Amino acid sequence: MKPVHPGLFAHINDVLCRFFLAFDQKDWSLMADCLASEVAIDYASSGREPPSTMSGQDFVERRRKAVDRLAKHHSFSNLLVTQDSETRVSARCNYLILRFSSLPEAADEDFFHSCGSYEFALSPVDGYWKIASIKQNALRSWGNSSLHGGSAQGGK
Repeated sequence: MKPVHPGLFAHINDVLCRFFLAFDQKDWSLMADCLASEVAIDYASSGREPPSTMSGQDFVERRRKAVDRLAKHHSFSNLLVTQDSETRVSARCNYLILRFSSLPEAADEDFFHSCGSYEFALSPVDGYWKIASIKQNALRSWGNSSLHGGSAQGGK
């Protein structure tokens, strides 16, 4: 794998930092700014819906509904960026997501955490790199899955 230009790496890292921060801060406008108009998603490894393509706005709305009562903290590491062409960049990273109930009566066991890796494809839109594809490779989740509407058990 050939290393990418440091400036490109910094741009892609910035997009992913803003994307994950949008979850944590529930900043849906920021999240939408990180996404292409159409996004291919694959969360099948975590028991979510089968792979599909949806508008960036639909993606944001689904995530907004899934985290509405959770305090979240996303971390990612081991970012690898590959420039596939002038109009496509691939990025892969490991993730750790900490989720806690934000309800005042929440108990210590009211959490649902997960870890694994993500694969992203990004494309330039109006001079900015945007996320056009997201694939989650879930390794493990633990805690109370009913807290998370986006999990297989919590969404039912």
